[in-house]
Amino acid sequence: MRIIIAALTATAALTASCATSDDRSQTIRLLTHKDFELPEAALQEFTKSTGIEVLVFLEEDPTSMVNLLERSKENPVADVVLGIDSLERRRVTEQKLVEPYRPIAIDRLDPSLILQDELLTPVSQLAACLNRSKSRYQLPERRLDQLPTQAEAPLRAPTKISDLFDPQHAETAVIPDPLSSRLGVYFLVALERLHPEDVAGVTPWPKLLDEMLRWGLEIAPSWEEAWFSRFQPSAGPENTDTRSLAWGSSGMPTVSVRFVPELPDEVDVAVIDSGCVKVVNYAGVIKDTPNRRDAGRLVDSFVEPLFQYSVPDRYGSRPARTDILKTEAWRRFGVNVTAIPID
Repeated sequence: MRIIIAALTATAALTASCATSDDRSQTIRLLTHKDFELPEAALQEFTKSTGIEVLVFLEEDPTSMVNLLERSKENPVADVVLGIDSLERRRVTEQKLVEPYRPIAIDRLDPSLILQDELLTPVSQLAACLNRSKSRYQLPERRLDQLPTQAEAPLRAPTKISDLFDPQHAETAVIPDPLSSRLGVYFLVALERLHPEDVAGVTPWPKLLDEMLRWGLEIAPSWEEAWFSRFQPSAGPENTDTRSLAWGSSGMPTVSVRFVPELPDEVDVAVIDSGCVKVVNYAGVIKDTPNRRDAGRLVDSFVEPLFQYSVPDRYGSRPARTDILKTEAWRRFGVNVTAIPID
């Protein structure tokens, strides 16, 4: 019962595409990317129940993964693809890089996520949005007869994404670098949705972004650096070196407690329900795979309870199924927001 994981180099791609029929009868080739966290226990259960080993090839991100699918159309490097997000979905379906497939448990999936052409199967969903500290916007303790001084008065807590267009809030915020983080790209998408270019009376988003950067908006090299290092919700209002606003997802409060030995009573993170964008991650059977039957079985496993229950990953994603029990962290700290679909 093994899961074989490899970075997909040119040699690995050639080896995968030239696999013999005997190899394919014992293994299934899965193409995904480093931003999609695979539930290892679910893949092991698939191997245990089917006898099929999963050979996992990793690309850097959804874009490079789909680029590889395009380059290898004539000789597929894998049988199944996992982690196509909403930004790449149209490119995959319009170019027919995958084949229609209807998973066995499709009736358990959120109907709003299902594509009519059934070319892709929704696996998870994410609401990308702004998060803030709770405590850093609170007044410090004082006597009842003591009014706060101007220096003691904290900055007003932001309530909407457009508060970032205020210099006082921009200088307290950090976002992941869009050049190296998918979450950073989703931030730009959110800006573009609110402030599209070439619309009369609307400040275009590139100009707003330039202004925010001049006001002090911080760009972190990765989402991990932004969230776990630069964003320090409990540092106190006097700490001006770290940030009290961070771009993440509605699941970030649960991400914050992921590695603590015991769940706390509350977390010092509030999700701002404004300007959120909805991202769906899909799986599909790659077109012209010689192993379509087993490819379909693997896609079926992605919507089974074990896989779906493990979906809340490092980004704070949610399952595509509607009948999956929430994890304890999600029950306590998960937040429902209004998110605009990217596509």
